[in-house]
Amino acid sequence: MKSKFIKVMSVLLAATMVFAGCKNDGSSQSDAEKPSDQQASGSQADEKLLTIGTQYTVATLNPLKSTADGDRYILSNIYESLVEYDSAGKFVPGFAKTWENEDDNTWVFHLKEDSYWHTGNELFKEEKVKLTAKDVKDVFDFVADEKNESTKRSSLDNIASIEVVDDSTIKFVTKTPDAYFLSTLANIYLFPVKAFESDYDLTKSPVGSGPYKFESYETDDKVVLVKNDDFAIAPGLDKVIFKIIPDKSVLAIALANNEIDIATTIMPNDISKVVEKENLKVVSNPSGWYRYIGFNEEFELFKDPEMRKAISMAIDIDSAIKAVFNNDAGIEIAKRAYGPVPLEFVGANEEAWKKAIVPYDPEGAKKIIESKGYTMGANGFYEKDGKELGFTLKTANYDPNMKFGIIASTSLKQIGVNCVSQPMEWATFLSDLKSGNKEAFIMGGGSGLTGLYSLFHSEMSKGGSHCVNYVNPECDKLIEQAYATLDEEKRAELITEATVMTIKDNVHLGAFFEYAQWGMNTRVLDFEQVPALYFSLTNSQRNVTVK
Repeated sequence: MKSKFIKVMSVLLAATMVFAGCKNDGSSQSDAEKPSDQQASGSQADEKLLTIGTQYTVATLNPLKSTADGDRYILSNIYESLVEYDSAGKFVPGFAKTWENEDDNTWVFHLKEDSYWHTGNELFKEEKVKLTAKDVKDVFDFVADEKNESTKRSSLDNIASIEVVDDSTIKFVTKTPDAYFLSTLANIYLFPVKAFESDYDLTKSPVGSGPYKFESYETDDKVVLVKNDDFAIAPGLDKVIFKIIPDKSVLAIALANNEIDIATTIMPNDISKVVEKENLKVVSNPSGWYRYIGFNEEFELFKDPEMRKAISMAIDIDSAIKAVFNNDAGIEIAKRAYGPVPLEFVGANEEAWKKAIVPYDPEGAKKIIESKGYTMGANGFYEKDGKELGFTLKTANYDPNMKFGIIASTSLKQIGVNCVSQPMEWATFLSDLKSGNKEAFIMGGGSGLTGLYSLFHSEMSKGGSHCVNYVNPECDKLIEQAYATLDEEKRAELITEATVMTIKDNVHLGAFFEYAQWGMNTRVLDFEQVPALYFSLTNSQRNVTVK
């Protein structure tokens, strides 16, 4: 216990000294004494090393099973996919150089002719083996096969056929038009099926054809990748280290101390400490991430849409955003989410959403509650039939969400609803959401192109981290029609109609779009162009390197 206390105090003392720019004796640290960029990365003078600090632990490095963001950061550099997408949902070439639609259901992809499986491993040894259209078909057939238990299997249900035209051309035909078919393809990694046929373990030692090769993984510490000299575009880095730092405040400390080059999350209270340092900058994610309060409609209180409405009316979202995201640097980190589609995506329609939402009106909320037969009890909370009006609001232990949870809980208690905010460790929180052990919860997600389905389609009432048990066949139909409409303008209309329906049904209390802030050393080049790690560091759009 004593040793643990000393370690904690050492971290806090180090944080103070780092952000103050002082040595332990309190004197000012000169430029000559500060660690150089090369020292910061721990690299040799001629090695281009990028160290990325990530809050995510590795769930799995198996390309067949992975779904987590942190895994994708790593796997998108080891594996290619047919297409890639940036953080604003725009698609760019991957293994496919170009593509076209012969009709609404037919997609033809023209592939690169200079991609090879990684060498220097037990699977291919030193043999350079080229990827072809047949490899692509083999991957999709393998993923679609139910016995292989891929987490991506169901996403391929709309594929009617796959045809290898020649070594560098492949044709997909879908059962119905699919506006987000490219999104499906972007999430399928091209792995060597040979690995599964020969019992080679891709989980322990991934082998792909991407710009970087897997070198090592130290559990809950770091993953090391090295450049793939056979990649069509010469990678801008010799080595990439993903350093796992779950505590986001410690991420900021590590960045300020030149121990890492990129921090995947900078919390609002750490932003000013980062931007004041000449060699650091803060970069905003180009699209907002949707955050909301979800009401479990199987919980007795929230079966009544009027009670969901009353709860929504009692919370001042605008004031909460200011309180949670205020920072001395004056950077706008969050915007009000009147609806559930990121503002940068097709179908976002703030004007329509604003007309549909219920306004902040705590007195109006009380009137709704009282109309349901509740009376104010002696302890300051509404009650009916001897039962107090209240619920638990669960949230992950992510600072903005926890703060928002406290504000929401306080606001509801002020009108007589005993809402208890319950922060939880992420894995436990996620387990509770998926198992249905929830009354209300603060969650982020559904911020991809197909987010409406994961948030509101009745299929999601079967479970999942976003499940609120909302079942509305009319809404389902609109979402399905939107996804089957390739015309962007018509698709936007359908998305707007579906989102307005969910707002009027008070499925969520939309809170905010969070524009995640990345911390970055100025020695990093070409990352800021598309500040995201959901696709590779080296591709047709960027080639991240360091000075």
